[in-house]
Amino acid sequence: MKRSVLRMLLMLLAAASFTLPSYAQDRQVTGKVSDENGAGLPGANVLVKGTTRGTTSDADGGFSIAVSPSGTTLIISSVGYTSKEVSVTGAMTTVQVSLEPDVRNLGEVVVTALGIERSAKSLTYATQQIAGKQLTDVRDANFVNTLSGKVAGIVVTQGSSGPGSATRVVLRGNRSISGNNNALFVVDGVPIDNTVQGQVGNDFGGTNGSDGASNINPDDIESMNVLKGAAASALYGSRAANGVVMITTKRGKAGAVTANINSGVVVENPFLLPQFQNTYGQGAGGTTSNSYGSWGPATTTFPDNVKNFFRTGVSTNNSFGISAGTDKVQTYTSYAYNGVQGIVPNNSLQRHTFNVRIGTQLTKRFSTDAKITYVNQDIKNKPKSGEESGLVMNVYKVPRSVDLNTYKEYEDEAGEPTYWTSSSIYMNPYWTMNKTSDDEKRNRITALGSAKYNLTDWLNIQGRISYDRYDDRINRSWANRTLLFAGPGGSYQDFSVAILEKNLDVIVSGNNKIGENFALTYNFGAGQTYKRYSQVGGNANGLLVPNKFDLSFASTLSQIANFNEKELHYVFGTASFSYKDFFTVDAAARNDWSSTLPKPYSFFYPSFGANLILSEAFQLPSVISFAKLRGSWAQVGNDTDPYLLSQTYTFTQGGTGGYVYRDPTQPATNLKPEISSSTEFGLDLRLFGGKLGVDVTYYNSNTVNQLLSLSLAPASGFSQQFINAGKINNKGFELSVTAKAVKTDNFSWDVTLNLAKNKNKIVRLDPNVKRAFLGGGGFGRTSTPVVEEGGSYGDMIAQRWMRDAQGRLVVTAPDTAGNNGGKPVVSKENEYIGNFNPKLTAGLNNSFTYKRFTASFLIDGRFGGVMTSGTAANLAFDGTGDFTTDHREGGWILPGVTSSGEANTSPINAETFWTTVSGGRYSWGEFFTYSATNVRLRELSVGYEIPTGSGFFIKSARLSFVARNLFFLYRGSSILDIPGVKKRKLPFDPDVNLGAGNFQGIEYGNLPSTRTIGLNLKLGF
Repeated sequence: MKRSVLRMLLMLLAAASFTLPSYAQDRQVTGKVSDENGAGLPGANVLVKGTTRGTTSDADGGFSIAVSPSGTTLIISSVGYTSKEVSVTGAMTTVQVSLEPDVRNLGEVVVTALGIERSAKSLTYATQQIAGKQLTDVRDANFVNTLSGKVAGIVVTQGSSGPGSATRVVLRGNRSISGNNNALFVVDGVPIDNTVQGQVGNDFGGTNGSDGASNINPDDIESMNVLKGAAASALYGSRAANGVVMITTKRGKAGAVTANINSGVVVENPFLLPQFQNTYGQGAGGTTSNSYGSWGPATTTFPDNVKNFFRTGVSTNNSFGISAGTDKVQTYTSYAYNGVQGIVPNNSLQRHTFNVRIGTQLTKRFSTDAKITYVNQDIKNKPKSGEESGLVMNVYKVPRSVDLNTYKEYEDEAGEPTYWTSSSIYMNPYWTMNKTSDDEKRNRITALGSAKYNLTDWLNIQGRISYDRYDDRINRSWANRTLLFAGPGGSYQDFSVAILEKNLDVIVSGNNKIGENFALTYNFGAGQTYKRYSQVGGNANGLLVPNKFDLSFASTLSQIANFNEKELHYVFGTASFSYKDFFTVDAAARNDWSSTLPKPYSFFYPSFGANLILSEAFQLPSVISFAKLRGSWAQVGNDTDPYLLSQTYTFTQGGTGGYVYRDPTQPATNLKPEISSSTEFGLDLRLFGGKLGVDVTYYNSNTVNQLLSLSLAPASGFSQQFINAGKINNKGFELSVTAKAVKTDNFSWDVTLNLAKNKNKIVRLDPNVKRAFLGGGGFGRTSTPVVEEGGSYGDMIAQRWMRDAQGRLVVTAPDTAGNNGGKPVVSKENEYIGNFNPKLTAGLNNSFTYKRFTASFLIDGRFGGVMTSGTAANLAFDGTGDFTTDHREGGWILPGVTSSGEANTSPINAETFWTTVSGGRYSWGEFFTYSATNVRLRELSVGYEIPTGSGFFIKSARLSFVARNLFFLYRGSSILDIPGVKKRKLPFDPDVNLGAGNFQGIEYGNLPSTRTIGLNLKLGF
């Protein structure tokens, strides 16, 4: 595959080389684009009217473009400003242009569903745009992580397996119990596969797979438009039930050759580590012993034994892009390299991204666009998360008086692991780091081709085809003597995953004027999507030659195999009718035929919307520059996974020639598509000449026909069945405020505030199902996220400290010998302790310019929601947490009552208390659950535009100091105030979860998130 990909890239590069502009008979015109205050306006578009020849202004507003000797007209435009046409006649060689602000700031064209372009002011639903620059100033190995705080209503959660981990992106709340809640990513009008593979689904742990969106090179992004509601995304069908992140990438432009370099390097360190006590050493009962815990006497400790285990990572991001073209052919070519050295030794990510895009305007009516992107990614030694001997847990289990440096020799002469005590679960972390591995290599190719023909001046037809395939090769090894995971001689997994998606559609678009006051635009078309997943490989649970990691040496070999395919056909239509450009009515409909549903395989969903531009329909006070009311109602369907309709069988080895057994899930012959219905209303205001903008949206959505798993009686011959049931409601508001706080000749200050609140309710499930577990893992060892009728998606249940009827804490009564009294008593059942979803999200971005200096910072906040920490429970059990120092000598009388209602008079010590409530590997979750509320300085950038001088080959240069996750301004505390114990602050980053699936709200040996600080250099040629 690599050879064929490289061959295709070379052919495209060869084609691109012929598109370099040659204008022997033309002449160059230079100029400057300024804003209303006379300051240079960077990034303005300069286009020769009637052609595709164009360029953009540099950091000082300067530009140069080839024009015809006989004269021409230039169209100058920039987002937020009114476009202007300038005539270039005679022997003119210089042009000075000043643009005036567009007070409505909605005159620009935005890309909506299926790549359809519309005027922003005509939209009847909420969207939010992000410029590509906002994603490339302060970067991350997965650019999706940089969306936090920049979009109202978005919740971004990172997986905990380090560089390359998948990221969960939720818009307007969770809708699906067992399905996908991630937003759909669409690049240049075509969906890309963003399957979140192999996510940890319980707190036992595991390794998380990668996602698809992380393979997008942010330096190729021109702009991003987030379609949040069903009305905005319905034309994408079943995959868009959770909203759409629309990405438009860069393309070539006619005119002079331009090039850009973006190069950065940052150092990374753990952002937040648990706080450990540094007084007491290894032992139990106040006596030194060879035990797990640090309940021994006061002694010499090693305060940095955990901190020093993690290294300072170094990450580099380098990208190069070049644009060139003529009136007929335009090209854009780019290359990006991401190198991430994780904070865990031996863990790293390397990614190469090649991109070539060629656009043509072969005739006045016919144009084409073709793009191919190749990604090669290599992740080494992904850390395992969770309870069962994950790397981080093995580090945190070190007693405080143990010098971890002495255990860098992780095996003795006989090859036995070295450890400070005996264990059947936990190991020396240096053994885990060096004698186990989880590697992933990915080759991905995405290709897009489209052709457009203008049948008339008002009607065109467009056809598109896309191909997206990636192949992952996963190797996992556990050396001989690795606890829990290694068979005799060691264990080894080697398997490949291949995912293929193809999309094909045809769209007819028209735009007609009806008299002087009416206009009609419409689009209709059809398409199909095909998706295939295959997995093949083997698992060696034991090796005949110890540590010979090859399936040929397996002592017990089992196959790893999976396959499914799915096909979807659809037709759609949309129409927009407007009156005098201030009143617009939208209607759209789509019908899908899915291979995963029973005959006739079909489901239909419509949408309607309208807006009224009040400032153009009525005479409003002069303070209101622009005002728009909008409203919409829409439905969107969601089908299910393949092969739930028919009985499936599995072949396995055994007996004399293998055998076939019936799978235990009963076929669901009457499955219905999951349907989401959404209503939204919004108000968009521009005040004080466009200096203040306010966009507020209220939405209410209901999702029905949830796919639920129903347990069946053994006599039925099946263990479970999938059924349609349930109704989930999400409602809330989103607010986006933009302000030009200060604007002078030399100084400007712009502010953007994003706020969103979502309220979720499980209206009903099923008469036979009143509670369902998220993630499929059942009850956990700390707490468990559930959906329960009458509750909310993501409610957490756990064991609690028992209360009596009066709400008093219950403790044990002394036995007949007067012992064992005064200890907390656990609740009889798991009870509600909170919900993992934030109640409110906020992002505040400030941008400043002063002459050649630029600066920006983003404050990001999540308010409400809880998370339970299995790590904190282990620190409590081991006596290593800083909160375990009080009451070590005893005399601690808890203010509670016995089960008979008598006041507690029995003293206990800290060891008795903490080992009781933590329970070791299984804890009483209430004691270790924390408010996930936090406010942090998310991003900081300070840059300087370096003067380059006229005529110099470098047209622009900016050097910036950049940083992410600098510090918390506020973080929550434990939800349970334990009498006699100081308030415990949130000891982990709630942005990081065990995985990126539906199992959320648990921290258990998660790899810490990182603080990054570095430098970034941008050059323009």
